[in-house]
Amino acid sequence: MWEFVLVFGLTLIFLLVLVFFLSFGRAPTYRPSREEVREILAGVLKRTTSVEAWDMFLGLPIVHDAELEQVRRRCIAIHEGLDGEAPAGRGMDGYLYDRDGRERIQQVLDELDRIIREAPITREF
Repeated sequence: MWEFVLVFGLTLIFLLVLVFFLSFGRAPTYRPSREEVREILAGVLKRTTSVEAWDMFLGLPIVHDAELEQVRRRCIAIHEGLDGEAPAGRGMDGYLYDRDGRERIQQVLDELDRIIREAPITREF
């Protein structure tokens, strides 16, 4: 009988701790900053962005910044060929895209640079 009470008590404690962590924990989210997205786009042009990082950028929605989400959607349109344009072709020699695809990514990068430049400066105290 003593073993039953011990096992029951330990199981109860374990389940209470588990419920506590699940109720107050947060699910991991993808929250890149504008500068990080700029580095990803510039890396596509300079052959420094990996395929995995690019796929993660394209595949995960950015819910904390509507302008970054629009940049991501424009990149998806380039990648998949949406909006009446052909998809960007595969690149050679370490590039993710062909020359035409990189030119379209450059346009998105220029737009992101403008967004970063025009963003209001805030400081948390």
